[in-house]
Amino acid sequence: MDTDEPDYFLFVGNIDSESATTKLRSSGVPYLKKLLSSKPENWDTIVAMITSPHCRGALVVLRRSDYEAMNQPEYEEPSRALLDALATRSHIILIHEAVFLTDEQRAANDAPLLEYEVEIDMNLRFSDEDRTFLESIGEDPFKTVSEATRTHVNAMLRDRRLNVIPYRTNVERSVIASGFLEDNERDLLFRFYVPSGRLYAQEAEDLLGMFREWLGQTGHSDIRQEGYSTAAGQVFEFFSGDGHSEGGLRRYFEDFSSFLRDCVATPSAAVVRLTANGITEDAATIIVSRYATRANRLSLDLKHRREERMLVLKHKLENVVLGIDGLAGRDLEAALDEMLPPPTTNGVLEGPKVNQSSSLTVNNFNPQFNNDVAGPIVQNIAGTINLGAEAKDLLALAATFGGSERTQLETAVHELEDEGARGAERVAARGRLKRFLADLGNRGLGVGLDVLQRYLEHKIGVS
Repeated sequence: MDTDEPDYFLFVGNIDSESATTKLRSSGVPYLKKLLSSKPENWDTIVAMITSPHCRGALVVLRRSDYEAMNQPEYEEPSRALLDALATRSHIILIHEAVFLTDEQRAANDAPLLEYEVEIDMNLRFSDEDRTFLESIGEDPFKTVSEATRTHVNAMLRDRRLNVIPYRTNVERSVIASGFLEDNERDLLFRFYVPSGRLYAQEAEDLLGMFREWLGQTGHSDIRQEGYSTAAGQVFEFFSGDGHSEGGLRRYFEDFSSFLRDCVATPSAAVVRLTANGITEDAATIIVSRYATRANRLSLDLKHRREERMLVLKHKLENVVLGIDGLAGRDLEAALDEMLPPPTTNGVLEGPKVNQSSSLTVNNFNPQFNNDVAGPIVQNIAGTINLGAEAKDLLALAATFGGSERTQLETAVHELEDEGARGAERVAARGRLKRFLADLGNRGLGVGLDVLQRYLEHKIGVS
């Protein structure tokens, strides 16, 4: 392709809605559109457009006809190439629930859930406008793909860990697409949510402030931090102005954590790190001294925060343990000490990893301890004490099966629960969690997921 070609954004499928194109036009970004309802050769052209260095991102809609094409022999290689190409670019793939979900999963979404009756927004049901819209893009809300086709294509999407979000109405699709375009235009690296009640939550902002300063001092000033606070928690966002990846930012944070340790333990090594980035030795010595002071202050704050939380938990649980045979007050204190994560910076951002496999006999063999003591401790230090049972179940599933997506899924749960979170992000969060539950069900892990699917369906409304 011409090296003088300007950067562009790519729409694949019937996704170039007025709201989406207006957002791109207002930011001055050219956009192109390609359709998958074409011969395999055209799919090769789409792959070349996605992999072009001028492509800033892709927004894709997969229809029932696209699923059926991807299951045909002549489209096998083009399909794999298309999905592999998307994995290398900022992207989102929107798929209607009638295509992505199984009949059982859709039935779970439609079933009533009395506990959330007051939260049901009837606009989530198909309107005449939605039916007209679906017919215009060749989708029948009452007709689904074959099970074999769905299983084949969904497995291809899942294996590549692509950013797939199912949607139900055109309004929901438009909201998710607009939110993605905004994040893409601002070069979002990652977003994560820290609940206000989480242990070490107050120290997270201090640590990130130090990290942001370090980035600037080591030649990465194009990475910027933003976010916002609600009554329930704080959202942290990192954006890039120079094509950094989320993985690259994580490596930067690992380097920063190592630098902090050097500032405290071996200042001369920390000075060498900075001079390697073009900072004079005198300036580097001053910077290292300042970081060492702040790191020691942060370590002390973490230690005090842990002691405060231990005392609060001890007082709350002393009455509970009186009814548990073999658990005296000193045993409770020892159990708390083993279960609470140590006061280090490693768990400040990812959340405290609670030690639930204490060597104490009472924890290993007393079920009443696990129900009445261990459970409340876990919820207290994770900041989930005020969440409902379904939200806690989703967090547990994310921790067990989320893998590299765990932080993103946990953020989605908290955003969905937080009515003060941004509306577009809550809608996308629900879709992301729906996809996660559907993937679990498709892997044979669907026991009890129907209740969580109904919970997600009725949690928020999109009008």
